[in-house]
Amino acid sequence: MSALSEASTEHLTIADLRERYGLTTNAKFAGKVTVTSIADDLKSVMPGALFIPGPQDLNADAVAQAEEQGAYAVLLPTSVQDDGLEGSIPVLYGDLSAEEMGRLASDMAGHPSNSVAVFLVAGDDAVEQGADLAELLHVLGNPVGQIGYRHSVSLERHLVEEYPLSAIDVQRILAVFVEDGASAVVIGADDRTLSPGALESVITDVCALDEPGIGDEDAIRPSLKETLERYGAKLRERTHIAHRTVESDDMAHHYDGQLDPASSGRLSLAIAMVMKAGVRKGNIKSALRVSKEMS
Repeated sequence: MSALSEASTEHLTIADLRERYGLTTNAKFAGKVTVTSIADDLKSVMPGALFIPGPQDLNADAVAQAEEQGAYAVLLPTSVQDDGLEGSIPVLYGDLSAEEMGRLASDMAGHPSNSVAVFLVAGDDAVEQGADLAELLHVLGNPVGQIGYRHSVSLERHLVEEYPLSAIDVQRILAVFVEDGASAVVIGADDRTLSPGALESVITDVCALDEPGIGDEDAIRPSLKETLERYGAKLRERTHIAHRTVESDDMAHHYDGQLDPASSGRLSLAIAMVMKAGVRKGNIKSALRVSKEMS
């Protein structure tokens, strides 16, 4: 299910869509029609939606069904412009790139990644590493949202999702996190969790590549950049790259010397990531001590 609706904070008119994304339409007098949600499958269409059908729904019956379910407009690829798929609601034509689709979803959601600290972990063990990072952030006093194929959680609330997530899904979930009061978000970036391009228009603050041993930023950067670009994320000037260090390994070991090497390594990387976000070592040590006493 890919829909961005209840959490949407910005409503766009047909005129907005034409101007921002270079779309065309034969409905010359529909400029003031306002869409309040986006859906890319029929079961997600609700009143006010902009329906963006996939290849399986590029037919007149699907357009008619979307209209019956309350869609206010339909966006079709230019390849079907002469196929007579138009109904009584405005039909837009255009071929959005993955970047443009992510931007559209972000526009509709109110740019939620600007309102939270976004931590992104890539790699084979990204989701498990993300869970450990989310736990550390929680112990440090942050309300946390987490995205991962095993489960996505908004604070204490588990979200039921279908994976891998699309750009529309990710923006919707981020908007839910913001609405619920999260201050930090952890995303486990792997193919089980995310579709290609799913992180377009997501602003990432701290990212890391889950790999064993002490890291080196210059050595990690090319692999991390390639991995993130698969999902549409970009290493921006203000994005911090984290990796395990001798210091973070030492802090993890002193937290609990009984941890197995894999668990200790995940804790070390989590510590390195929150330090990159500006959390002081003293605060981390205090939080780990309290967590150990409560366990």
